[in-house]
Amino acid sequence: MKKVFLILVLSFTAYSCSTTPKTEIQVNSKKLQHVVLIKYKDSITPEQFKTIEEGAYTLNQIEGVHNLNYTKNASPEGLTKGYTHSLTMYFEKAIDRDETYLPHPVHQAFVKLFVPFTTDVLVYDYWDK
Repeated sequence: MKKVFLILVLSFTAYSCSTTPKTEIQVNSKKLQHVVLIKYKDSITPEQFKTIEEGAYTLNQIEGVHNLNYTKNASPEGLTKGYTHSLTMYFEKAIDRDETYLPHPVHQAFVKLFVPFTTDVLVYDYWDK
């Protein structure tokens, strides 16, 4: 009886693996991580930071944006190179970033809001494993 059960389990597992292409599994499980590092001007006020933070979270309104975070750097290593804040999120598909998020009016309004207060912005996108 145990042998029959084991054979059935192994057969089902082999069949399941053979019917789902490996590339489909890999593509569907990966997420496009979008990381924005921000250097602000020394003259920025706490009120301006608050306005920018509120503006950052409006990006959640855009379809395809997941797990959005706007945060202040907390690293004790001293390797920030002046980048004090980050904006991170992920997308399920590149098309969500490229054709929905980037041209979206909410995103464009946020860019116009925060860029004048910056000295540098670094964007780094990658597919997680």
